[in-house]
Amino acid sequence: MSKSQDKMISKYMSYLRVNLIISAYNQVPLSWKDTQNNLGYCKMYFIEKGYGVVYIDDIAYYPKAGDLMFIPEGCTHGYSTIGPKTYTKHWCHFNAYIGSIPISDFLDIPYIKTIKNPQKIISLFEDLTAYYNSDNPFSPLNAQATLMQLLSTYFSEICKNDITLKTQMTDTKLNLLLDFIEKNLHNKITINVLADYMNLHPNYLIRLFTSTFGLSPMEYINRLRIERAKELLTINNESIKLISELVGFSTPYYFSLVFKKQTGLSPKQYRQLTYKKI
Repeated sequence: MSKSQDKMISKYMSYLRVNLIISAYNQVPLSWKDTQNNLGYCKMYFIEKGYGVVYIDDIAYYPKAGDLMFIPEGCTHGYSTIGPKTYTKHWCHFNAYIGSIPISDFLDIPYIKTIKNPQKIISLFEDLTAYYNSDNPFSPLNAQATLMQLLSTYFSEICKNDITLKTQMTDTKLNLLLDFIEKNLHNKITINVLADYMNLHPNYLIRLFTSTFGLSPMEYINRLRIERAKELLTINNESIKLISELVGFSTPYYFSLVFKKQTGLSPKQYRQLTYKKI
């Protein structure tokens, strides 16, 4: 995977949101079978023991003990037992969206991987199921955090370099727009500037961007500017006024206003806490 793809995937992952539907652990019955239908959510299986077949887009997979499966939303999916020794597995159903778009529309993700040291995966699944079954009113927060950790472990540790951007996402105009924003962050950027660059009507651009990332172009730009400002405040001693200009804010006052809204601290307070003397 190229550095440019890494960078783009990182941007998309920062807007990932997940929602757990169900999590459980059981041995499936002999009647465990479903014909191939379009899947309206994602699934993950960790096979502890047993045998069976799982279909993804008309291809048969035979996950075995120690295998972790990711089954993406939007695929055609079916499954069946293939003998008396049925699967015992940890499993969950969930939604995973970047903005309003399923993660599987952005990324090519391996469907199956063998886990050499499965204890971490088992522990995450056990926690996920416990939170799902808990009556604690804050358990949904814990479940969401655990599901994120499970996905992060699969994507960044187990799959490592096997995840790539889908071709249509590599070529999309929105990727070009994100690059344009990053390269011009120090300049004045308005919706009209972005719309002219994309050759789109401003209102359409706002709807397209917001539906994809879950926030408006200007909210995204301000978030990016604040992240860059945090880096500068941490590593150099330039004035707040100069840093506000370097990251593209029109006035130090507006910079401080946005910075405090996003971090809870003024730029000066943030620097006092994080400044590294070189």
